[in-house]
Amino acid sequence: MPRFGGGHRRVDSLIGQRIRLFRHASGIPAEYMARVSGMDVSEYASRELGEARFKTAELHEIAKALKVQLTDIFGVLADPVD
Repeated sequence: MPRFGGGHRRVDSLIGQRIRLFRHASGIPAEYMARVSGMDVSEYASRELGEARFKTAELHEIAKALKVQLTDIFGVLADPVD
């Protein structure tokens, strides 16, 4: 099992970075992502920055909006982490 040096905050940050990468590549604004996932923009931004944790239902809606699989978002966790 991979080790996540830095604990939950590190995992939250990696997931947020991955979502931001997909969002930027798709040209989708954060405001749209917040709306489709049922959050206001500040809530969404704090999750994307890894300051708060995404809920499973939010991740599901985000993946649909980005047209990616949840495994694409979580794939970053399979990479070695220092």
